[in-house]
Amino acid sequence: MRSSIAKVTTAAFLAGLALIGGAGTAAAHMDADADHPHGAFAVGGDAAAVGGSAGAVGGDAAAVGGNAGAVGGDAAAVGGWAAAVGGDAAAVGGNALAVGGDAGSVGGSALAVGGDAGSAA
Repeated sequence: MRSSIAKVTTAAFLAGLALIGGAGTAAAHMDADADHPHGAFAVGGDAAAVGGSAGAVGGDAAAVGGNAGAVGGDAAAVGGWAAAVGGDAAAVGGNALAVGGDAGSVGGSALAVGGDAGSAA
């Protein structure tokens, strides 16, 4: 019984160390007059937000006045939102969603699934 508890405790400790070691960097800047909080969250990647929100898991996300989320890819948003799952997404004043491909938008919307998409208003 003691050896089982010791094994479980050791496994939990090592898993915690691995999680801390896999954590990425996150930085957030909140506007003083914002109605809701903004933030950044990163695990195994990097996330940065200024007046918006960014989250990254195994990728990179950056947001300026918008929202960006990346899982295994890269997402960047300026005044819009961008989301990437296994691909890259970039939006300036619009929306971009990439799933296994690349999507870019300037003032419009772009959706890429397994390919590339671009939009300009």
